[in-house]
Amino acid sequence: MDIETYAGQSRLSHKILRWMVKNKILNNPLSGTDLMGLQLIEKIWGRREILRAQLCQFSKKRRQQLIDSADLKTKWERYAYSRLSNLEKGERLPLKKLFDEVEITFGFILNRAHKARLYRVRRRVYNERNQLLKSGKAEA
Repeated sequence: MDIETYAGQSRLSHKILRWMVKNKILNNPLSGTDLMGLQLIEKIWGRREILRAQLCQFSKKRRQQLIDSADLKTKWERYAYSRLSNLEKGERLPLKKLFDEVEITFGFILNRAHKARLYRVRRRVYNERNQLLKSGKAEA
């Protein structure tokens, strides 16, 4: 069975399965041993106990970063989010420069939808920053 077929019947996403093949954790097509391992992973996937044990290895700051960027699906979106979040107070990053950085770093040309997504990421970072300022958790 190949990973495309397996992804259609599994709790694990196609993206995760491709990552496992790329990192030589699985073979494509899947062997009997691969299938047994995947069945075990599916049984524990998303369980609180397992997640807690994995997350305790990260600092609180790193865990918060994972939570904040968990819904960003692509590496380039996470890059932009991180890049904008790490700006010092008063420092600016023009989106044109961010567009260029993403295109150079990730090797593709941003289309209109990609740029719109980066505008939303920027708005989200600014809203989060303003929320922190209003709540008094950050320096004004």
